[in-house]
Amino acid sequence: MARRTAEEIQEGSAQQIPREQWSEFLNEFTREHRGTHAAVEILGGDDIGHAIETQDRPLDGVAADTKDGEDVIWITFGATPDDHLNHGVHEAKTLWLRQPTGGAGATLAIEAKDGTMTLVELSSEAYALPPGGNR
Repeated sequence: MARRTAEEIQEGSAQQIPREQWSEFLNEFTREHRGTHAAVEILGGDDIGHAIETQDRPLDGVAADTKDGEDVIWITFGATPDDHLNHGVHEAKTLWLRQPTGGAGATLAIEAKDGTMTLVELSSEAYALPPGGNR
């Protein structure tokens, strides 16, 4: 997968998703991309730097929990219970979508209030899970 920086996500064809549309947008994103292999990268300050949380795992879904001002975006991976992984972005403040470019798939960029950027980079490869229905 092509590695992208936070600045590359935010410029050009990146689309910022308004907070009030996060749940609906992420439900549709999950329906379209469930099973696509993906990676999660975390870009942050001195404490984090650049870390790869996971890579080449089938995406199960992405969801937003915005009730009571929690603003958590959950990213779930795995084709089986043994392969299951959840990653939460707490105090999310901004969500972007970068459409596929070249040989790379779509990328979600989630910025937290502390400035940490989480990138969910989708592969352009075949799906490992069946497409999801209404979740």
